[in-house]
Amino acid sequence: MRRGAKFGCPAGGMWRRMVGGAPAAVSFCAGIALIAVGLELFLKPNRLVAGGTQGISIVLSHVTEMRMGLLLLALNVPFLFLKRPGSGLRSVLARTAALGATAAAALALEPVPPLTEHALAASVLGGLAIGSGAGLVLRVGAYTDGLRETAFRLRPKVPLSAAELVALFHLAVLALAGFAFGWERALYSAIAYYAAYKSLEATVRRFRRHTMVVIRSGRPHDVRTRLTERLGGDVTFLRGPHASAAESDCLVAIVARERERALREEVRGADPAAELTATAVEGGGGRHEAPYGP
Repeated sequence: MRRGAKFGCPAGGMWRRMVGGAPAAVSFCAGIALIAVGLELFLKPNRLVAGGTQGISIVLSHVTEMRMGLLLLALNVPFLFLKRPGSGLRSVLARTAALGATAAAALALEPVPPLTEHALAASVLGGLAIGSGAGLVLRVGAYTDGLRETAFRLRPKVPLSAAELVALFHLAVLALAGFAFGWERALYSAIAYYAAYKSLEATVRRFRRHTMVVIRSGRPHDVRTRLTERLGGDVTFLRGPHASAAESDCLVAIVARERERALREEVRGADPAAELTATAVEGGGGRHEAPYGP
């Protein structure tokens, strides 16, 4: 096993299929390491959570005395089968690698003593580590918490956005921590949640690359409707100079680079004759629904 395997990082040629090239591999490994440090060396020893299945696994590990890494893996395995529309093999491999690597890294760090026993410091530093790590992993098209997939599945059935559903899920986990660890710990957990959300947001804004796709189609309404239903908040439409995007035969969309392939597939599904032109853009105009909230 190669050196990087200590933190659950796959080695060899599998990287290209799972997360891309060397820069993506570095981002992936760094993200997994940060998440594991935040969980095992800051939050778990101090009975704090930052929401999500990671928070549930921390609560269950204290109640059942089972290893958190195993619980984290068990809780997230069902989400591997919740395939989002437009997700290809690479996306599935990236998700599997991220979830497995996070569990392995948490198990590897379990014997290490906590870096601090001060609740406030642990909540801030743990939240920053987890959020930054999640952002780096998200950069390669993966994630380490399956609640977001549940939110996307439920979105068509409830009058809430996916981001609002994710926020409600996390608040429920914070409430669970309050009942399990006490409400003082729940308040510190809320700080950890906020730190995780803000650090993830900052990381995604710093590293996420976007593409502007110009779509010329004789069926613009069908294309726009399909993209909105299938990709939701992952794509943002821009208004043309003479008419709205919905009324013109030319749609202009901003999408994260890792979702460009999914966008192309959905456009072809709505109109096989559509013409697409893609241009890289700096920053991002798309609305990103982060795993830690709206």
